Amino acid sequence: MKKGFFLGLICILLGATVFAENNFVYDSKGKRDPFMPLVTSQGYIVNVEEELFASEMNLEGIIYDAQGYSLAIINGKVVKVGDNIGSYTVLESSQSTVILAKETEKYILELKKEVE
Repeated sequence: MKKGFFLGLICILLGATVFAENNFVYDSKGKRDPFMPLVTSQGYIVNVEEELFASEMNLEGIIYDAQGYSLAIINGKVVKVGDNIGSYTVLESSQSTVILAKETEKYILELKKEVE
């Protein structure tokens, strides 16, 4: 009797575990999944940045320097010429625009003018 009871209990628990694994989906709401490891088993750092599309990038500000030491703020990240944001590389920066490149594609981000 006890043997049958424990066997039945184990079957129910295993069935519930399989059922739970197949139906649970973690919604990260656009943030990094906290259950995902940050380092691989070989010791490499895992890239957790999601793919950005150029249309999702927002040029928030530019600190312009004529000698070429300009900085730009894109989606809250400070970048300079040569830096990467997502899979795009910052090519050029002017007083009101930043040019990004991804392979052969170029995209121009423009500062939005404030309405007074």
